[in-house]
Amino acid sequence: NPSDKYPGAEIEKKTMQYLYNDGDLYYFMDNDTYDQMPLNKADLGDCLKYLKENGEYVTSENLSALCNVSTKTILKDIKLINEDMKSTKNYIDVKTSQGLKLVINNVDEFINLCNSYRSLQDSFVFSVNEREDWIQKYLIESNDWVKSETLCEMLFVSASVLSQNLKGIRKSLSKYDLKLVQKPHYGMRVEGREFNKRLCLAAIYISYIDQRDDFPGNQFNSNDLLMIQNISQILENVMVKYQISMSEVSVQNFIIVIFVSLKRIKQGILLKATEEMIIDISRWTDSVVAVELAKQIHKHLGIEMSDQEIVSLSIHLASKRIIRNFDESIHRIIKDFDVNQIVNTMLVNIQSQWRIDFSNDNELRDYLLLHLIPLEVRSRYNVVLRNPLIDKIKQQNILAYQLAVAACSHLVDYHRNNLSDEEIGYIALHLELALLRKKIKDKKNILVMCGVGRGTSSTLAYQIKEMYGKFINEIQTVDYIGIKSYDFEDVDFLITSTPIKNKLPIPVIEVNYFLNNNDKKRILSFLDDQDSFHMQEVIKRNLIIKNINEETKEGVLSYIIKNTLGNESISKNLIEEDCIGNYELENMLAILSCCVDEPKTKIIIGILSKPILWNKKKVQLVIIPLIGKNIGIKILDLYKELSYFADNSNYIKRIIKKQDQEEIIKIF
Repeated sequence: NPSDKYPGAEIEKKTMQYLYNDGDLYYFMDNDTYDQMPLNKADLGDCLKYLKENGEYVTSENLSALCNVSTKTILKDIKLINEDMKSTKNYIDVKTSQGLKLVINNVDEFINLCNSYRSLQDSFVFSVNEREDWIQKYLIESNDWVKSETLCEMLFVSASVLSQNLKGIRKSLSKYDLKLVQKPHYGMRVEGREFNKRLCLAAIYISYIDQRDDFPGNQFNSNDLLMIQNISQILENVMVKYQISMSEVSVQNFIIVIFVSLKRIKQGILLKATEEMIIDISRWTDSVVAVELAKQIHKHLGIEMSDQEIVSLSIHLASKRIIRNFDESIHRIIKDFDVNQIVNTMLVNIQSQWRIDFSNDNELRDYLLLHLIPLEVRSRYNVVLRNPLIDKIKQQNILAYQLAVAACSHLVDYHRNNLSDEEIGYIALHLELALLRKKIKDKKNILVMCGVGRGTSSTLAYQIKEMYGKFINEIQTVDYIGIKSYDFEDVDFLITSTPIKNKLPIPVIEVNYFLNNNDKKRILSFLDDQDSFHMQEVIKRNLIIKNINEETKEGVLSYIIKNTLGNESISKNLIEEDCIGNYELENMLAILSCCVDEPKTKIIIGILSKPILWNKKKVQLVIIPLIGKNIGIKILDLYKELSYFADNSNYIKRIIKKQDQEEIIKIF
């Protein structure tokens, strides 16, 4: 109703300091509370260019580091921007002793200037990684020689900056057995198998899909979006018809793979496969689905897919679908791949490194066997399966992830590379379930009997379950006659309100039907037969190292171990494991673990003077649990506490800011 009136919105204004960015998230800190708040790059828009203004001068060196260009380029660009703003009251103030500061006196004119730059947005790249991805994609999609001068002009970077980017690009391309070839007077181009070029292209597209947004995101134009929508519908219909199971992430990955393939086919760039390979893969059950998929693509999109293209579809299907049964058709895919032996080795690795035995967990064995089959296909053909949950898995399932790293330490792909942390994350999910089953097995199975009748036995059992449910796995009732023939094999103890005359093979607790305080204490002592876990018991003042001034993770770990344990081999092992598992977490924290040949468990805490780049993220606080022999099932409680701590950014900020032993002990 136009006449309706609404109260004004409450708007709270806060001054926040820009800290750093992690991918598409830019972190700001409240200077009063130290709370950090992430904002998405898309929400910040043009503000990204001016985050460091804050009414203060910024040095050209800082800007050059931020933009990954030389200071000479920064000063040259500022001169051009000032020319553009000449007719307005806005300008960039340049002071030799202080640096640079953006002065905005006319907001409307400034907005108009920002909008005038939007036509360059497709070529504007915010980070080194984005620039390298853009160059890789451009070179592969061009499928021709490209000169350095052309790339420099398109990206507004100098030849020296481009040269640095090309080093990173060569490293990225090598993962797909691709080479960046440069030739005088011609320029550069990417050379290698077409299958691998498509894998690289698909991986770049997939890396920019945000699971929080609607698939496939905003990186595609309208024509590409229409093609992706059509592929999605075709794929969904075929998967339903053939009852193919696949996770949402795998489906999205497959859609992008098909999209890349169809674009290359339309360009006349086709796959090549040997006759032997075509015959071999045609025996896979996945090839039947791939043929139908190719048929529907031709019918609805008018693009014909050759036998070689169908081979590619079969490989991607086999690498992404969920396998539910280990049947004869599986052996056509895995050939000499001894899955049982690999699973045995994985479980032995966990037991030898962590002293946790999963050898009798047949459910875990089955899950790992079925998971390893598509993993083997991905490894053989270098297919990447993105894991959008990897950061959460590392942060919230710390123990399961670190067990997965141990399990996968011997696994390498066909190119002799360790598994990616994303692949290890999928193994960690299976291990997390196994840990939960271990915890459930530690709970007690109780039998309850009451002399008045079955109804009173059920009532007593209900009361006990309500009071002590967290300690109980299963609770059953029995009557006075049934107790004589009862099978006690899986029962831990009996609770009865009636005296038992005959000797039973399990402990018996006699209680009143209406439980008194003494009854409750005795029941609890049987159920909770382990001491409760307290973090303070494992925090030792002599293992807290403050104000560490090292520039690399290797230096940090060596310094921490040298000043606590003095065992150089431990720091080497930690560094090697981190190379596989990448143990950096959110909130500038890294947690690495080490099993020691001592009875008691302790925790080393290292606090750096300033954050350093660990692998891909900044880290300023390092926690290293030293797992002793006698920890037993309490290891689950220890890592549950660490996961809770890792999620609490306020605790981490307090420790980093105060660097005080008493504060650390108080927090834990």
